[in-house]
Amino acid sequence: MWQIDSNSHHLEKKLKKFKSDKTVIDGFKRTIAELAESDDPRKFGEMKHGKFRYCYAIHITKSHSLLYRVFIDEQIIQLIDLDDHKNLYGRDNRI
Repeated sequence: MWQIDSNSHHLEKKLKKFKSDKTVIDGFKRTIAELAESDDPRKFGEMKHGKFRYCYAIHITKSHSLLYRVFIDEQIIQLIDLDDHKNLYGRDNRI
């Protein structure tokens, strides 16, 4: 089982933003459980390029994605960001 690292103030703020959106929250919880129990969480997401290289993205709803990194040796999945596509990949975005 993989350890989930969600120690990100940025991600906590995003989850509060979506707390009234049951679809996003349920999708987030389901996705986290699937990643944690998987043999290789890299196979669930799509590897990203550019400023998000070394990250993977997985859709949790039609328009919302979760960005995460995988540290194989430590068996850790680090959650990076959760948002809709235009906010994640917009020009003003920073990790």
